[in-house]
Amino acid sequence: MIRSVVIKPYRISSEEDAVVVPLCRGDDGRASDPGLDRAARAAIAAEYGKRAFSGSLGETLLLPAPSRRSAPLLLVGLGERAGMDAETVAIAAGAAARALDARRVRSAGVLVRPRVAGDDPSLFVGAFVKGFALGLYRYHLRQKRPRATSLHRLAVRTEAARARAVTAVARARVVSEHASFVRDLVNAPSNRLTPTRMAAEAAALCKKHGVACRVMGRREMEREGMGAILGVARGSVEAPRLLVMEYGRRHAKAPQVCLVGKGVTFDSGGISLKPWEKMNEMKGDMAGGATVVGALTAAARLGLPLRVLGVVPCVENMPDAGALKPGDVITTCAGKTVEIITTDAEGRLILADAIAFARRRFAPDVIVDFATLTGAVLVALGTRIAGVFGNSQPHVDRLLEAGREVGEPAWQLPLDEHFNKSVEGDIADFKNYSGRNGSSITAAALIGKFAEDTPWIHVDIAGTFWSDSAGPPHHVRGATGYGVDLALRFLERTAGV
Repeated sequence: MIRSVVIKPYRISSEEDAVVVPLCRGDDGRASDPGLDRAARAAIAAEYGKRAFSGSLGETLLLPAPSRRSAPLLLVGLGERAGMDAETVAIAAGAAARALDARRVRSAGVLVRPRVAGDDPSLFVGAFVKGFALGLYRYHLRQKRPRATSLHRLAVRTEAARARAVTAVARARVVSEHASFVRDLVNAPSNRLTPTRMAAEAAALCKKHGVACRVMGRREMEREGMGAILGVARGSVEAPRLLVMEYGRRHAKAPQVCLVGKGVTFDSGGISLKPWEKMNEMKGDMAGGATVVGALTAAARLGLPLRVLGVVPCVENMPDAGALKPGDVITTCAGKTVEIITTDAEGRLILADAIAFARRRFAPDVIVDFATLTGAVLVALGTRIAGVFGNSQPHVDRLLEAGREVGEPAWQLPLDEHFNKSVEGDIADFKNYSGRNGSSITAAALIGKFAEDTPWIHVDIAGTFWSDSAGPPHHVRGATGYGVDLALRFLERTAGV
């Protein structure tokens, strides 16, 4: 992780070990730019002329120092100018960080060029610092420790208003630190991150940042009638936990946003056992819950003028003699009954209890849940884009816009009365699975039944929470931390920030 980020005057310099120069396709450096001297512009133009560098997204090329006034230049591609946004900037920044770290560079500068950054260079600054920091992330449990990153200092050289640049850097550092916290939890083996341990990690982070946190155990959940959470937990020796976090009580007149996250620390599928292939990745089935913890505590660090509630049910879903069985009927804390068609549709069950509890106890103005809910959303949208559903279009639009702003894209899928009827049960109020067709939508439909008339958004991050080795450079292999920035920007927009 970067130890320090400073704002510097807009020019290449020999103060750092290398200077990152972001370039779009066809941006050969010959145009007048006060940050580049004549030697630097000529060196960049020569590489374009030789076709050694094209400006493709994530492409990097290290050039020797073109003059005594400059450090070596790392050219990094931003892709097509017309397609540049926060996501592409973060990708380029991650590529730059990896390239510099591979060369054992200790300090780097980056030129935030007005003709690249658009109308507001501070937006470029924030996206770059976030992507740069996340590109340096590492997780390991090896006895022999891998080489530690040598890159600890970043100088942002920009013509953006200093106050705005400082604010953008501060926000980006909070986001990257809390996304890294989420990555640590999601990457952790499930024998180390049990429901009890996840609750303890969350409580410690909440305490650090002044967030009230209550951890409910089995007996308290029994008193609340949480038959869904307790039912899913029945097959595991690990006790369930329910995290209830509150920030912003002093903002009594501000809206209250409730973030709910799925916290299944391991999902075997229960009696409806999953295939063994990639079951190891089911240690990350608590990514939605980790995202809620990360986003809520980030909001506290930034002091948002808002009330934020976080509810995270933490369980394991395991097969055991006492586990839920297909055909069983459970009673949720809302008093509604659900027939279990498959025990591998457990996430919607625990979210149903958590949302019903939040509505009854806190009556929030809007509920947003994050969950690694369905493999079907991965088939539909791939690994870049989360699926979004909801019952309040203005709130859904706000979340989609937040995703565009911070480079964590999401896409709305339909949720109409046809899908709502599909989850109605034959012998119970509802059933927890309605078949493969439209299964991401029917899963959302069941959760929505427990939100009732409260404005509600469901974000399915099953495709975006994890990156393989071919993922973008700011998403190193494993957990991505997707959702922290998205949720935080949604909270900022709700607060009017």
